[in-house]
Amino acid sequence: MSVDFSSVPPTGRTGVRSLRGLGAAVVVLLGLVIAADVFAVVVGARMYALRGAEPVGFEVHERWESLYRWSDVATMNTYVACGVVFILWFRRARINAEVFAPDGHRLVRGWAVWGWLVPVVNLWIPRRVALDIWSASTPGAHLGPAPRQSSGLVNAWWAVWIGGYVPTLAALTYAKAEGPAETRQSIALTLLSVLLDIAAAVLAVRVVRRLTAMQHRKALEATPVP
Repeated sequence: MSVDFSSVPPTGRTGVRSLRGLGAAVVVLLGLVIAADVFAVVVGARMYALRGAEPVGFEVHERWESLYRWSDVATMNTYVACGVVFILWFRRARINAEVFAPDGHRLVRGWAVWGWLVPVVNLWIPRRVALDIWSASTPGAHLGPAPRQSSGLVNAWWAVWIGGYVPTLAALTYAKAEGPAETRQSIALTLLSVLLDIAAAVLAVRVVRRLTAMQHRKALEATPVP
């Protein structure tokens, strides 16, 4: 079964499939990620305040602790669901880009998926693949070696997304320590990480919408002369 939800656009370029269905699904899921992150920020901010305040009632503390745990579940589930669909969209974009510019890619197609899953290399490989897709999908570019198109949007999205790892790792370190001060510091770092995740999700929405539109326009261009 095809991973695309929309039909093939009217184009003479064999192998090009529309990204609009998958793109719309990714945008919706990114919206859910943002909603879950906003919930986590609200609950996390309250937990941070409670940790620094005078002792509160047991019931109040338990209620916010429960909400804090549920916010973790919500953010993780929406993140995983969005990640799966995003990778499907990303792979399809890479396949289309091969039609637009067969010789314009520095890495083989498999890295469009494995680049996200292999530890360490996932810190830079997906960005390189994304930039090649962006270059190949630029309307008006000829088929062949793709001209390198600078994309501040892709770079901004990637920088913010990777930047969110720093406070996350720091928060995990503090979480292993004992004492209210360390716990409060862990919550603060987690809040920073979630805020960066919201910013990255907003930028990802723009990347998905822009690249989907670019590929649609590119697919509708007249078939080039062999």
